[in-house]
Amino acid sequence: MGINLRKNKNAQNAGFGKYYPEVDVKSTLSLKGFAKHLVDHGSTYKQDVVEGVLKKITECLPELVSQGVPVQLEPLGTFYPTAKSAKGVALSEMPNITPDDVVKGIHIRFLPYSVSDEDITSRRFKEDFCTLEFAYIVEARKVNTGGAKPRTVQDKTPFATFMVDNFGTSENGGNGGNSGNTGGGTQSGGDNGGGNTGGGSDPDYGDIGDGN
Repeated sequence: MGINLRKNKNAQNAGFGKYYPEVDVKSTLSLKGFAKHLVDHGSTYKQDVVEGVLKKITECLPELVSQGVPVQLEPLGTFYPTAKSAKGVALSEMPNITPDDVVKGIHIRFLPYSVSDEDITSRRFKEDFCTLEFAYIVEARKVNTGGAKPRTVQDKTPFATFMVDNFGTSENGGNGGNSGNTGGGTQSGGDNGGGNTGGGSDPDYGDIGDGN
């Protein structure tokens, strides 16, 4: 897993000027690509069967969660719903409201499994599944494109190159080439985007609902 470092440019923050880690997120794998990955890992079923099962899961899981039924996929974790509040209501207002008045949205949340040796939460996931290496130094900047708002782009400098330019050595830089893009360049993205699909600084992957 490639780890990028992004400089804190908020002068009002205690961490101003320091670099903080974020995952160098690659392009999202499609359901078809995931099914192929499973088959390539020695599945006894053909890809069309695996793909069909996965598609059925994507249909049935939201249906159950929409009914308030959490779905636990051991030992991965549990998908469950939470409500996003539209507003609070006073006791005197209750006779005149409906659930749609107080609920702005429903999120599908994911809680990683956390039982004994099958724990895949946070530190345990890092220790058991991830091999980390530094990938890029990421710098965000505004670019005027003639539109109403400046566009934010992400400049990505390979960590090894950054180390040579600043310290004359590439030690501790990893190879920087196994984490998506190779070399430098400019990646488009939003204010917090990382340039790649699903990129950004510590995206909230637990929320696979409406993206809010």
